[in-house]
Amino acid sequence: MADRWREYFDSYGAFNSDWLKSAVAHWGFHEVLYGMIQRYCQPTSRLLDVGCGPGWSDMYLSSLGYKVVGIDNEPTLVELAGQQAARLGATAEFQVADAFDLSGLEGQFDLAFSCGVLEHFDREVTVQLLKEQAKCAKYVLIQIPTKYTAYAGGITDERIYTVDELAAIVRDSGMDVVAKFGYGDLGATQVHAASRRFLPRAALRFLQNRGYAYCIAVIGKSR
Repeated sequence: MADRWREYFDSYGAFNSDWLKSAVAHWGFHEVLYGMIQRYCQPTSRLLDVGCGPGWSDMYLSSLGYKVVGIDNEPTLVELAGQQAARLGATAEFQVADAFDLSGLEGQFDLAFSCGVLEHFDREVTVQLLKEQAKCAKYVLIQIPTKYTAYAGGITDERIYTVDELAAIVRDSGMDVVAKFGYGDLGATQVHAASRRFLPRAALRFLQNRGYAYCIAVIGKSR
């Protein structure tokens, strides 16, 4: 595993004996994402997680009744995800695969998703990666960090887009955009904290869906 990614997952406790604490925090943070998946795909649907890492989202989604397959090109992470899922009795499956060639998975899923993965590639490469995912599933969800990630842990090689720019990437991959949203309450500055405290929840959700959040996501539907 590249040193960078080892350090990244180490920082979130993926390799520690108390990894479940980090997994629970992960599940809470992505609550909105899981809700949107449920809106477009009923439990028992088949989901593909492209770039699954330690597989925490897959374990949670499988507990809801989804048939989940997580893939990653790093064998160490795939092995770790399988081990941790087994400890929880989760039914999610994990396998080593290349996001640039999903030919062995075409037409097998209802929704494919990637979280914090595709922003590490140039725009034209991201379009091609989404096209690969669209061959596998009716719906494709892409989630990436926003510029506000700088407050949480810094930005390295991530490509930062607005919600509308991300939607344009999904359209350029040959899909129709069916949903755009953001999530992750900001709290790093006094302005962020005041917004969380004083704005009505509906107003805050509106701002988050326009990109005033730590993450933004777009769901595309294959044509």
